Amino acid sequence: MNLLVGPSPNLRGTVKAPPNKSHSFRALIMAALAEGASKITDPMVSNDWMHGLEAMEMFGARIEPRAGNVWDIQGTGGALRTPEDILNCGNSGIILRFFTALAACCEGYTVLTGDESLRHIRPCQPLVDALNHLGAWAVSTKGDGHAPLVVRGKLTGGRAEIDGMDSQPVSALLIASSLASSPTELTVHRPGEKPWVGMTLHWLNRCGVEVSNQEYQVYRVRGGSGWKGFDCRIPLDWSAAMYPIVAAVVTPDSEIHLPGLDPADVQGDKAVLNVLRRMGADIETVDGTIRARSSRLTGMEIDCNDFIDQFMLLAVVGACAEGRTVLTNAEICRNKECDRIRQTCQALRAMGAEVEERDDGLVIQKSLLRGARLSSAADHRMVMTLAVAAMAARNPTLITDIDCIKKTFPNFVEQMQAVGCDMQTQ
Repeated sequence: MNLLVGPSPNLRGTVKAPPNKSHSFRALIMAALAEGASKITDPMVSNDWMHGLEAMEMFGARIEPRAGNVWDIQGTGGALRTPEDILNCGNSGIILRFFTALAACCEGYTVLTGDESLRHIRPCQPLVDALNHLGAWAVSTKGDGHAPLVVRGKLTGGRAEIDGMDSQPVSALLIASSLASSPTELTVHRPGEKPWVGMTLHWLNRCGVEVSNQEYQVYRVRGGSGWKGFDCRIPLDWSAAMYPIVAAVVTPDSEIHLPGLDPADVQGDKAVLNVLRRMGADIETVDGTIRARSSRLTGMEIDCNDFIDQFMLLAVVGACAEGRTVLTNAEICRNKECDRIRQTCQALRAMGAEVEERDDGLVIQKSLLRGARLSSAADHRMVMTLAVAAMAARNPTLITDIDCIKKTFPNFVEQMQAVGCDMQTQ
């Protein structure tokens, strides 16, 4: 499916952000490892969620859906069984990394694989090496540090070191180490994406796991942990909310409202609001609702590491801001669903923007954007980013292969149409 987006001034109305994907998966895993029953309300249901459910059931959890997007989980009490079949992680890096570590808590061999991006872009060698130092055995079948992976437990604990530029392997090891037979000390070099590790620590602390954190560089996990089932409601997604917020800011005569977002939640992407405000964005919170309006923006230098999923969108903001915007500390973007630095640079150049690619980011000059034919690169965030850029462009833009948008914001098109965006699927 393709998406045609035309210039879209005068956006008006309310958009409801979807539930947060990262919270959803952590809740699912912690519930599946718990003793007894848990209830998760309003998770982000997508292909990734369904792959996650299937995998947790193969590890021994029992999961049943109820009406109203409620999911009942009967946990394993931490006693995971070896899956009887290959775990297909689809397009999800979080499933691949988290479940690779969980597989190290099983007695037998587990095989994990996924789509082309998991098999060629998402590196797993640091996680594999750490598991091998903690009593388990893991290997990349092709010897290139990517899926397919084979893992055998059991994880016993001990000491390991890992490169932390990508937060997912660190989070995966913290969760799995809670089940190890002995304590684990994990030393992290180049710690990055800290808010996502912070979210994992939030869930571990919520479930009573004893874990210490020294500046995101040294963690100690007691091991042998157990916790009871729980009930939770997944908060709305600050990351997804940024697309309609920025759409309002960069298009003329627009005002969009977003209710229900929790400013106290641990999600790191909420910090982008203050970045946008420093650039001149007219964004305020009134009675618990975010209100974003058309704004005159000024470029600035932005360290993107604490809100790495917003890197591409901030590049679009930079193209609409006076002067120069420099996005830094985003090297990990090259190992997401696509090389987001290169793909963003190429897409904005195709739209007429003046962009310089650097190893860890981009330099963007204010530009008059024009319509173009662009590829999604099979990346859900690329679809929404390019759609926002197209709303601010002079003429229509065609974005190809947008089905991947269902990963985090399945009704993005319908909600943006409802506030007046010139947007049609083809």
